Amino acid sequence: MKKLNQETTSGRVCKTTALLSALTSALLLTACGGGGGSDNAATAVSYTPGAVFKVGTTTFDPDLPAEPQLPTDAQVCATLEASNNLVRRPDGSLPPEADPSKTGVGVAVDPAVANPDQARIQSALDACGAAVDKEVGAAIAAADAAAVAQQTAAAVPNKNIAGISGEELAKPQYRGSKFAVRLVVNSKGPGNGFISGPLTLPSGVTLWIDKGATLYATRDVKAYAPNVAGPYCGNTAVSSSKAGSSSNCLALINGNNLINSAVVGDGSIDSRAYAEIVTTDKLYPIMKVDMSCSNTYANYAKGTQAADGTACDNGGTTVNSKTTARNMTWWDLAYLGNMVQNGTTGTGSQSNFRMMVFNYAKNLTLYRITLNNSANFHVVPSGIDGFTVWGVKVQTPSLAAFANPAGNGNPLYTGDTYTKDNVKNTDAFDPGAATSPTIVALTTGKSTTSSAKHAFDGYLKNFVFVYNYVSTGDDDVAIKGSSNPSPAGSNLAAVDGSRDVRSDRKSGAVIAHNHIYWGHGISIGSETNAGVKNVEVYDNSFQHSEEGLRIKSDYARGGEVSNINYKNICIKDADNALLFTTYYSTKGLPATGPKVPNFHDIRLENVRILGDSAIKLQGFQANTGGFNLPAFPLVMSMNNVVADTPSAMRMTMSDAQLSIKGVNLPIVASTDNRVTVNGVATWAVDGDLVLDCSKAFVDFPAIGQSNIFGSGWDK
Repeated sequence: MKKLNQETTSGRVCKTTALLSALTSALLLTACGGGGGSDNAATAVSYTPGAVFKVGTTTFDPDLPAEPQLPTDAQVCATLEASNNLVRRPDGSLPPEADPSKTGVGVAVDPAVANPDQARIQSALDACGAAVDKEVGAAIAAADAAAVAQQTAAAVPNKNIAGISGEELAKPQYRGSKFAVRLVVNSKGPGNGFISGPLTLPSGVTLWIDKGATLYATRDVKAYAPNVAGPYCGNTAVSSSKAGSSSNCLALINGNNLINSAVVGDGSIDSRAYAEIVTTDKLYPIMKVDMSCSNTYANYAKGTQAADGTACDNGGTTVNSKTTARNMTWWDLAYLGNMVQNGTTGTGSQSNFRMMVFNYAKNLTLYRITLNNSANFHVVPSGIDGFTVWGVKVQTPSLAAFANPAGNGNPLYTGDTYTKDNVKNTDAFDPGAATSPTIVALTTGKSTTSSAKHAFDGYLKNFVFVYNYVSTGDDDVAIKGSSNPSPAGSNLAAVDGSRDVRSDRKSGAVIAHNHIYWGHGISIGSETNAGVKNVEVYDNSFQHSEEGLRIKSDYARGGEVSNINYKNICIKDADNALLFTTYYSTKGLPATGPKVPNFHDIRLENVRILGDSAIKLQGFQANTGGFNLPAFPLVMSMNNVVADTPSAMRMTMSDAQLSIKGVNLPIVASTDNRVTVNGVATWAVDGDLVLDCSKAFVDFPAIGQSNIFGSGWDK
C-alpha cells in the first residue's frame, strides 16, 4: 500500500514540562517522547525521527476514490447567463437596489424582481433531466429490475432490496452524454448573480455554478410555502400551541430519487438568511422585529386581512398595520424560536428553509462549490449510496451577512451582530439514513418522473467527506443516527461504514483532510437511537471551533455508537476539544421510555490540542433519572493524545473506561465518578513528536473579499 503524500518533520529537543501540584501523585514525569507511548509510564517512549505525520499537507490518499471532475463543455445541456441587473458586491452581497424590500403591512414585492431566475433555471434542469432519461433511463431501469429480481429471489434475511448498486451505476453507460446545466457570468456586462426560489434537481443532472457566479435564494417567503392551506414557512409557530418546523418549507435545492446527480462548480450559493424576508402576497403573514405580525394564517387561508389587535398565530404578538418596524430575517426567526421562545416555553422553533435536501439517491456529489448563509441546515442527505462532498467551502456567516446600507453590521432584531453563537441551526452537513427502503420512480423534472420504478435500500453508504473548508454557526458535519431502514429486530445500525463498501475505497464512511473553523466540529448525533458504527475520521484540523471531536446524545435519543476511529487530528483554541457526552440535552422522553446512549470502542490516536480548552468524557450512569437503567460507560482508548499546555485543560469525566498510552492530559481514575483508567498519564510526552500541526491551520480560502477571517486566497 502506498503511503500518504505528506511532509514529515525531524525530532526536536524535549520540552520542559511542569507538574500541577494537584496531580503530582497521579502524573509521572517520564522521559521525553511521543509516537506510541508505553504501557509503563516510567519507561521512555520510543520515537523514530522523520515519522511524524504533518496534518493538512496530504494531497493524495490511496484509500479514497478518485477526485470528482467538473463537466466538460461538451457535456453541458444548457448555459444560462446572469442578468446585468444582478451584480455581486466584493463582500458577496447584492446591493439593496437589486431586489429592494417593501416592509409595510399589506405591501407585496414584484415577483419579477424578487424571483427573476427560478423559472428559467428550472426549465433548463427539466429539459436536461428529460434528455438524460431518454438516453440512459432504459439502461438504468433494466439493470435495476434485474438486480431487484435477483435480490428478491435470494431473500437474504435482514437485507433490504437495494436494486442496482451505486458502484455499478457510476459506469459511463448509465450517464447521459449531456447532463449539466451551467450558470455563468454575463458575457457582455457585469452581471454575475441569479435569484431563484426552490429548484428541483432531476436524476442524472448536474447543476454547475461557474466561477464568479452566485445563485442567491429569493427572499420571497411565498416561494418556500406555495400552498395557501399550508404548511406555512417563515415563523416560529404555526398555531398558538405548535412550534414551527423547517419541514414546513421547501428547500432551495430539492432532490429526491436520484441517480448520478451533482451540484458543482467554483461559484457559490447564498441563501441570504441575513436579509429581510419579503412576500409577493400582501396577505401572507410576516413577523416584524417589534414582535407584531402583518396577518394571521387563519385569515390568510380565507383570503382576508385580520384586524389590528388580533392574536398572531406565527409566533408574534398581535396584528399591527401601523408599525414601521422592519420584517424579520430568517436568522431573526432562528434566534427567536430556538433561543428565546423555545428556551422559555419549550414550544418555539423556526420554520426556515434549508439550502439543500436530498432523499434517496445513488451517486450524489457536491464538488468545489461554496455555500453561504443558509437559513437552516445547509445540506441534509438521507438514504444516499455514494455521497461525496469534496473540496466544498461553507462559510456562514460570510462578510455578506454584515452588509447594510446604514453601516451598522446588519444586526439581529436583538441589536447584536452575527457571530458563531447566534446564527442558529446552520449545520453544514447532516448525512444519515432514511426511514425505510423504497421502490419509486426517479425524478426527471419538477413535475415528471421515470416510467419505471427503482429500488433504494435507504442506507447512508460510501460517504466521503474530504478536502473541505467549513465554518458555520452549528455542526460542521454531523452524522445522524435518527432513522433506520433496517428490518425490525435486525439490530443493524442505521449508519455502518462497513456496509457494502465499494472497491475503489477502504472505508464506507470517511471524514478526512478537512479544515474546520467556527462551528461544533465533527459530530455524531445527537440522534443516535438508530445506531452509528465504523466511521473513519483522520487528518482534520480545527481552529477556533466551539467543539472539535464530538459524540452527543441523551436518553431521549440514545443508541449505540461504536468503532469510531479518530487519527491525526490538530485542534487549536477550541472551546471543547473533545466532547463525548450522553447528557447532551433535557428533551422529553419518548412514550416508549428512555433510549440509552451506549458509546464504546471509540479510539483516538495522534490527537494534539493547542491552547486553552475543555474535555468532557461522560458515559451513561446506571439508574439515571429515576429509571432502573443499566450503566453504559464510555469505552475509549487514547493513544498519543496530548495537549501543548496540559494545565490549561478543563476535564469533566464520569462513567468511563479509558485505556491510555502516551497521554499527557490530567486523566485519573475516580471511584466517585466511576472512571477506570488502564495506563498512566505522563507530562513527558512531547507534542512535536506526536503530531506536526505547523501546516494544519490555514486561512479560509476567500472568494473575492468575502473571507470573514481576513486574508486568504482567491479560488
